[in-house]
Formats: sequence, C-alpha cells, structure tokens
Amino acid sequence: MKQLNLRIALSAMLAAGISVAHAQNTDWVALVTGEVKLDTMRAFCVYVSDINNDQYPDVITIEGNATENNLRVYMNIQDPAPANHNGRIFVDVTDASGVNAKPGGGQSRGTITVALADINNDGNVDMVRGNYYHRLAGFTDPGDRCEVLLGDGTGRFTLVPNNGLHELGLVNTIGFSFLDYDRDGKVDLFIPSWFKDYDNNIWTPGHLMKGNGDGTFTDVSAQAGIITPEPMYGSSVVDWNNDGWPDIATAPYCRTNGQLWKNNGNGTFTDVAASAGYNARYMQGDNGQNLCMWSAVPEDYDNDGDMDFFFSLVHGGNDASEGRSAVVLNGGPANNYRLTPDRSLMTKKNPMSSHNGDYDGSWFDLENDGLMDLVMLQGTYTPATDRLYIFHQGPDHRLTDITGDLGMLGAGLRDMHLVEAIDYDLDGDDDLIFCRTGQPRTIQLMENRIGQDNNWTGVFLNAPQGVNKSCIGARIYVWSGGVERVREVYAGRGNASGQQPFAMLFGLGGSTSIDSITVRWPDLQNSTTTVRNPPVNRYLGIGGNGLSVRDREGTGEAVSMKIYPNPAKNFILVQLTDNTIPESVEVYDMTGRKMEDIKAVRSTGSTWYCSIEKLAYGQYCMRVTTKNGSSFTRSFIKGA
Repeated sequence: MKQLNLRIALSAMLAAGISVAHAQNTDWVALVTGEVKLDTMRAFCVYVSDINNDQYPDVITIEGNATENNLRVYMNIQDPAPANHNGRIFVDVTDASGVNAKPGGGQSRGTITVALADINNDGNVDMVRGNYYHRLAGFTDPGDRCEVLLGDGTGRFTLVPNNGLHELGLVNTIGFSFLDYDRDGKVDLFIPSWFKDYDNNIWTPGHLMKGNGDGTFTDVSAQAGIITPEPMYGSSVVDWNNDGWPDIATAPYCRTNGQLWKNNGNGTFTDVAASAGYNARYMQGDNGQNLCMWSAVPEDYDNDGDMDFFFSLVHGGNDASEGRSAVVLNGGPANNYRLTPDRSLMTKKNPMSSHNGDYDGSWFDLENDGLMDLVMLQGTYTPATDRLYIFHQGPDHRLTDITGDLGMLGAGLRDMHLVEAIDYDLDGDDDLIFCRTGQPRTIQLMENRIGQDNNWTGVFLNAPQGVNKSCIGARIYVWSGGVERVREVYAGRGNASGQQPFAMLFGLGGSTSIDSITVRWPDLQNSTTTVRNPPVNRYLGIGGNGLSVRDREGTGEAVSMKIYPNPAKNFILVQLTDNTIPESVEVYDMTGRKMEDIKAVRSTGSTWYCSIEKLAYGQYCMRVTTKNGSSFTRSFIKGA
C-alpha cells in the first residue's frame, strides 16, 4: 500500500499542519479489480452498502436489462490468504441472499434499479427493487413490480407482501430516492417515473411513498402536491435551502427543465425550479439538441455551507455556445439559494468527445485535502473518445482533468456507466467502483493510494430516538484548520439510484486536530449533537449522546472489540475494551447463514473464551451483543 519511506518523509509536514499538495502521478491510484476478486463479475449498475453490519461496504450489482436472476450480491470479507492478512476480497453470496425472489415464486425479471436503507428501523439495511422498460408500447407485462425486501443484517433479504410499492401497478422507473420528508423517524421514498408511452410522448408523475416503519409504504403523492407529470431518469434528495427539510430534485429526460420540489415542512411540496434556477436544459447541447439529465449530484463542493450540484447531462457539446455537464453553484441565503450552472469550472483535456454522453458523476476527496474532487463517466455516443474523467479541485475551486496524469486514460475505461465512492478497505480514503454500459459489462475498482498522506476523519452515525436508523437527511459539520466542511447523508441519487455507504469521510489536509464535529439530526426538532476535539485519522461513531464508539482506526482494526488469535483453531478470545459483558455471541458463515450460538465464558478480567471446535474450516463472522444493546461484528478464519 503506502511506501514506508514516503510516510516518513511526510510525517514532519503533517505534524506541522502542512497539506500534501505535490503533482499528480500514476502512484496516486491503481486498478485492483483482480486483487479483490471482482474481475470476473459483470454489471450494468453498481450499488454500495453495508448489508451485514460489519461496517465494511458490500457491493450489489445488476447485470443487465430484463434478464433472469440479474441481481448479484458480493460480500466484502477479509482475504483468507495468509500472505494478504490485511486485504479484502468480494465473494458472491447471491444465492443465499434472496434478492431475486419474486412474489408467487420463480425468479424476478426486469429489475434495473435498487436502493438501500433501513426501512423498518431494526438496524439492518433493506432494499427496494424496481423495473424499467425502455418502450411500453406493445410490451407484454410479466407481472414484475416495485418490491420491498427486508434485510436481516447477515446479507439475507425477504420479500414483503402487500408492501404498497407492488400495489402501484406497473411503474416505469429507473431510480429511487429515500428521504424522511416529515422527519417522523421513518424513511419515505420518492419514485421518479419515466414515460408511460415514449412513442406518443405521454408522461407520468412521480410517487411520494410515506414509510409506515414496518416495511410497507403508502402513496401520499396527491396530499403532498407532487402531481405534475414529467419524464424522469432519476432523482436526488438534499436540503437545498438549509431550512432543515429535505427537498426533491428530479433528473428530467430531455422534455422538461426538471422539478425542484421544495419541502414546505407541513407534508406538502412546491415546485420552485423556475424561481430557483434549477434547469437541466439551461442551454442547447451538441448541434442544438436538448440536454437530458442523468443525475443531479449534491455536495457542498466549495465549503461555503450550502449544497451545490453536479449536473450530469447527455447530448452536451464542447463549443462555447453549447451546454454540457456542469457544476451548479448555490447562491446561499444572500441570493435566496438560487442555482447557477457554471461551465467554466470544469476543464477537460484530450481526448474529448464532441457529443457528450455523461452518464454519472460522484464527488470524492482524492487526496483528503478538504476539497471535493469529481469523477465523471461517459459513454455511447463517440466510442473512440468516451471515457472516465477524474477532475481535481484546486484552491480556486476549479476542477481540472487529471485522468491522464493518473495513468487512467487506457485500461479499457471507456463506455462507462455508473460510479460510486467506496472506502472498501476502511483505510480512510475514498476508492472508486464503476461499471460499463457497453460490452462486456465489467466492474472496475480503483484503489486510492494518496488519500492517507493527508489527515482525515470518518463518521458512522448511530441514530438517537426519533431519527431513522440510516440517518438519511442528517448533516455532519466538521470544523478543522479554520474551515467548516459539511456533508449530508443520502440514499438514491440520479439515474439507477446511485448508492453510497452511510459512513461519511472528511479530508482534513495537513490539519492535525478537529475543533468540533456537529451532527444535525433529521428529527422533528432538528436536534444537534456536538463532539469537541475528537481524534483524527480514524472512523468515529457519533450518536445522540456524543462520541459513543471509536469504531475503527485508520488500519481498519476495531477499537472497541478485539478477537484473537485470528486465524484460530479451537477457540477465540474476545475482549471488549470497555469491560462490558457479552449477552450473546453468534457466528455466521459468509453467506449469512447462522452457524450456532456460542457460550462466552469469562477467562480473565475483560477477556472471554469462546469454543469454535465444531466449526468447519473457512471464513466466518462473529457478532457480540452486550447487555446494554451494543453490537460489535468481526470476521475471523477457522484454520487447520
């Protein structure tokens, strides 16, 4: 990973509070798809979420359009190879996961989008699943519908009958966005809908579904005022105007400018797109074509305290008179939060496509300097030059294409589709996972090898009473080095429901301390929790009572729970550093199948002894639950 001599050379700079800012080069990133065992996987869509509660992000993919058994689940586990004891690999657990189950039996067909969140507030990530049909004219309906699947925290999912989504009938959707629009502590769902009849230009409205907290939803679109039809290719949710209420931004497909649904705080919404400047078709694109939005990606990219967007647009051109994908600046309270696209903030280098098919984008902080960088994917229209773009943000907030500097112009990174930031190894920097729209539909994982050369902090949120368990809508403010950085937790962004882990990373540059971290919770009071002077370069757990758990250090090792030896043969010793007593110890194999209850017997002091003699050789996951309700999960290897 990082070279020792480089770390030594940088240590004095970091101690002095100097941010690393040397020139970009090919050592910054590396494709590690084969190393993590994803090189044989195929995907048209990719999603990232921790589905087995070990805090490591897992990967869910969709292989293609309307194919049998096309959802796949890959669990992120420790590499069992002795030579790679700190490595991570992904294993296919689809068959045991149940994600392709269909009401009435058989396998589902047509699934093209999913989104993940804790729908029933049991502490486990759940899933919604939807279908997209490019043309409905003359279409033979196989009976597929939007569905809800509840997770059990081990990677297994179960269909929920009469879930409220299924009962909507055939919904032509290619996106979902979770939110808690009324801040009642139960996640709700917005479903953007595409054409009812593309050939005859007949549109359909989106659906706002109120979560009932038990895995079911109720359609409240009419009561909420979301009734205006529009062909949409996705949606995003963010508190656009800093009033504490989540707003809905649609991704319109060529025929309209888009809708920005302002949350009025009383259960209703008002479309303020025109007055706020939310406009996907702010200019004509290549050869006068209408711009079509694939995604509006929210982030406070310039650290001024309000949420900007990246508009990912198809049919853009490169000439001065043509519109294209752009950063959209939020004017803040002084300008009534008006949104203004600024094409000049992004500088591309050759090779460039004249007709831009910009399918997706994601914000991430490549070298953890505290300034958000941008990755953009392009495909379809000019295959010779469609490619991956990585834009680096400078101190002037301009984004410059450094893809070539990183050595990422080749390697088959063309005809790209969806991308997510994922700290797959929990080492404190954002890696990237992306897939292709063309053939073959491969996955690529790009490891970040520069981010740890600056300081950072990561935050896992532990929902207090009255807050949805995924903490969707929570805002995290980190004050360090004279700069306040803010990020918002969301699930379901743009085309095909972009999905990132709920843990939030913040680059600190050369700053060696954090003044404070404040969380604004999405409850009825918009209550806040502030932690002062927390440690840096580790993941922190923050709940309603403050810094509750130091979940992980920069190495990825658990701070609050230790198990050893690992690999183990006949027994494992478990130690909880706060001396709490295990209430139960459970062991699961890596498909999520529960193996057996194990009695924990006190050995000495705070150390507990667990026999594993009956387990077969292989990789397992141990979950320890304490009498106060805390739960800790670690993976281990049963060796010979």
